[in-house]
Amino acid sequence: MGLQQASSWFRRQAAPITIGIIASQVVIALFWWFTALKGMESIVLGPGWQQKLWTLLTYPWATMPFASGLALVCFVFLCMWVFWTGGTIERDLGPAKYIGLWTAMILLPALFISLLGPVVGSLYGAAGLWLPEAGITIVWCTRNPTAQIMMYGIIPLSGKWLGWVTVATTILLAGFGNPLLGVVCALHLPVAFAFASNRIPAFTYNRGASTSFAKAKMGDRANLKKSEKMDPKYYDEVKKREKEREERERLRKLFESSIQDDSTGTDR
Repeated sequence: MGLQQASSWFRRQAAPITIGIIASQVVIALFWWFTALKGMESIVLGPGWQQKLWTLLTYPWATMPFASGLALVCFVFLCMWVFWTGGTIERDLGPAKYIGLWTAMILLPALFISLLGPVVGSLYGAAGLWLPEAGITIVWCTRNPTAQIMMYGIIPLSGKWLGWVTVATTILLAGFGNPLLGVVCALHLPVAFAFASNRIPAFTYNRGASTSFAKAKMGDRANLKKSEKMDPKYYDEVKKREKEREERERLRKLFESSIQDDSTGTDR
């Protein structure tokens, strides 16, 4: 029963790629934990990448959230943010274009860092999911500029300002000790903005997709209709409960009406 409920929940999200990315992050992080990071260096992007071309795509999975409590908390928040922003975009674009977007957001910063990193400093590299997710965040912010979120549950921000905060954070964190490297690490963010605003002729965002948070929610409802076909038992149960609730409400009103009639008769 628990497995069926979990499967039903995943279907209703209509975001299998996003969920798969998060699940792979968790599974591989556990692997690094159990193996004491053995072999992680083989997927980290850094000098000598020419002999390890696969690292241009594998570096997001070179992360160890179980190293400390703070790292684990940051990892949990990152996965939640990927689920929210990525899930919304995936429902807009569909799986095929969404996979292409993620591939671009992984590959572009890797290429910029590998080709320009040696120019701005001798130490350069990339590991973890933050750089690709920064690109996904810029796409979300561009499509939802007026949406209001509570950053860390405290600071209210619109999508527009969240985009600027993402750019600044990327440059500051990636460029700690070398600001120019931070700029290099953020060069894929303008590309993400251009894609989301339909400024790349060969690779545009879905023109019928949402441009506000409210419209995104309406898009989610359309996808829920699709998932209803995949999981009819769940929706049959929901409809059954609604009918039962309506019947209880009808009986309650009937009971109250009969009491009022009795009271009126007694007064007379």
